[in-house]
Amino acid sequence: MYETKADTTGGAVAEALHDEALRMGRVLKADVPSLDELVGGFRSAQVTLFDSDSDYASELLHLLCVRAVAGFDEEAVWIDGGNAIEPYKLSSICRRLGLDRRDILSRINVSRAFTAYQFMSLVEDRLEDEVAERTPAMIVVSSATDLFMDKDMKWMESYQLLRRCADVISRVTQEHETMTLVTANTPGRTAPDPRMVALLSERSDEVVQMRSRREGVLFRLPKRGRSMVFSPKPWNQSTIDEFGGDVHG
Repeated sequence: MYETKADTTGGAVAEALHDEALRMGRVLKADVPSLDELVGGFRSAQVTLFDSDSDYASELLHLLCVRAVAGFDEEAVWIDGGNAIEPYKLSSICRRLGLDRRDILSRINVSRAFTAYQFMSLVEDRLEDEVAERTPAMIVVSSATDLFMDKDMKWMESYQLLRRCADVISRVTQEHETMTLVTANTPGRTAPDPRMVALLSERSDEVVQMRSRREGVLFRLPKRGRSMVFSPKPWNQSTIDEFGGDVHG
């Protein structure tokens, strides 16, 4: 096994690992030291679930999507079940990383669903064809449970449809060796059913729980028994170091 690193976004955030088990095993890092140390990067052929009550899950999702497109010079496929994708946030991250926002945004292919049945159709009928055509580095599925919480749907039907979606996402991820990120819900808009989150967790290779705390965000990896608390910095907030001045500013 040997390792190469891509340095297209100002830091060594993308690693390509040749492995007998995978055609091209890859690792994507957020370039957030504390988080990268805890998680160790997001890997190809794996589904990672973000189970969060914190808005930082959205920040992290947008950041990783931009880094995947830029770091591997490939596309991303994003299925949005909660109107969670924010083009302004993507543009802001591109600007902070010194990337051409038009180029990056043009390679993030977004499909939005407004009903549970539309979401099901996007995943079950279109996802694999889209991935086969575009060969993306990353799949993002945001707010996977939101639409299945519709009060007009029977709970068992919602659960079964979500299970079918989770199975398809897992299979496509493995067969096409994408790095796949899934969020359970949109924080502040819907409260997910714990049984649905448990289903997504079972179908995921990694689970990153994020819980808001007074001192910051608690990150837990329940499948590995690891955790930490840190205070994330907003992406639109600059630091003194970025101005390049002396100690007096």
